[in-house]
Amino acid sequence: MPLPDGERSQAQINSVFGDEQVDAETGNYILNVIYWRRASGALIDVGIRFPNDSRVTDRQAAKALDYIRSLDPSFDEQAAAQVWAEEESVRLQQQLEDRAVKLRLYKRDEPQEEEEEAEEDQGTAYGRSRNRESQLEQLQASNEAIKEAEAARKAVAEAKAEGSALHTHRGPLELAGGVQPSVEMVTYTGRDGITISRPKQQAWLQPVERKPWVSYYEKQAELFPSESIPQLSNLQRLGPSFAFLLLLLGLAVFVSENYTPPPNSARLWPDVPPSVATLSALTGTFFAFFLLSRVPPLWRTLNKYFTVVPAYPHAFGILGAAFRHQRLSHLLFNSLSLWLFGLILHEDVGRGAFLSIFFLSGALGAYTSLSYHVLRRHWATYIFGSSGCVLGVVAAATTLHPNSTIKVFGQDVPIAVWLWLALYGVAEAVAMFRFKGLGIDHAGHLGGLVGGFASALWLQQKARERKIALGREAGSAVPVEVNEVKAAPS
Repeated sequence: MPLPDGERSQAQINSVFGDEQVDAETGNYILNVIYWRRASGALIDVGIRFPNDSRVTDRQAAKALDYIRSLDPSFDEQAAAQVWAEEESVRLQQQLEDRAVKLRLYKRDEPQEEEEEAEEDQGTAYGRSRNRESQLEQLQASNEAIKEAEAARKAVAEAKAEGSALHTHRGPLELAGGVQPSVEMVTYTGRDGITISRPKQQAWLQPVERKPWVSYYEKQAELFPSESIPQLSNLQRLGPSFAFLLLLLGLAVFVSENYTPPPNSARLWPDVPPSVATLSALTGTFFAFFLLSRVPPLWRTLNKYFTVVPAYPHAFGILGAAFRHQRLSHLLFNSLSLWLFGLILHEDVGRGAFLSIFFLSGALGAYTSLSYHVLRRHWATYIFGSSGCVLGVVAAATTLHPNSTIKVFGQDVPIAVWLWLALYGVAEAVAMFRFKGLGIDHAGHLGGLVGGFASALWLQQKARERKIALGREAGSAVPVEVNEVKAAPS
């Protein structure tokens, strides 16, 4: 609502707001809003506060109100507020009545006056009974009614679009304040006189609707209703997975100690080194699951057996989650890290021990993450990926070669890998509690590191025991220190 004497100049705005440093456009906008609120009586309902997005402070609004009051001190604000309250009561009552009519809970009385006026315009009842409307008159009336309905529909649509744009840029509180300024509020004028401002017409992204058959499988993939969390105790959520983890531990020990490499004649790729064949099979499996995760009929199976869901976990999920990746970047990074450290570890310990470390570290990392999120009641979380497996391989390779260094672009970095591993483990432990909500499974990473580190220590201990046993058989009672673990080619 414009001021009585028009817009104020920059000098007048400075005198109104003092040291607030308000430009003329913003100052006139504040004055217009406050003037309308005072004149209409909305001041008692809306107050002087502006939305946060407008960056108008309460102090600026208060100064504007003092200035508006100085223009007309005799204006009765209480009377205006009473009129506003009465009008708001009528408006709300009308809204409720319209809502009731729309829901067919209420039916308005038909206006009798309009019918009487229509009868007077059309002559007497005898004349109407003898001479009815012609078909041409009926067609014209029908066309006019259609045009009026279409015009009303367009007017309503334009009003809604304008209101939505103003809500976006000014907020609903200012709309209640009565001023509906143009959305072109931010302008920039360059040195060459070129002005850049917001467009008058705005666009939005049209939401993409899934096809019905995809929506069906998406609904089927939900393990439990989204509006309710399964009522399970911590023991019910963690107990089965812990039992499955112990089973995997026993299986890993058995495989690492009893695995026998096949002869070259029985191998699928006899000319390929065993380490390359093992890593190729793992990488191919990861990429296959990445493609399968795009098939809607498989979504429920993947969510149940190849994802760790703290709200409703399945025991096999702590192992199956290692095969699933949602983003290609995540899959490529894990595959690259696996090849960098996996070849070294595979050559050291052999295929049986390597696969045991790989899957056991992943399962331990997944169970660590599951326990962390269950105890912290993070029911909207889900975990998958082979990061725990890969970090277990990294930790095991680093533990077996603690004094090695890392090369970056062919240059040795003078930091022992054991120090790098320790710093990385501390960083993951700190991030697990400090940097939450970033979509990174720090608890799973830490569990994978611990699994790989413990596996390497266990392999070193077993190698020492075998060395001592061989020495005793040869008549030597002096233990021999073992610095590395070597296995037969697998």
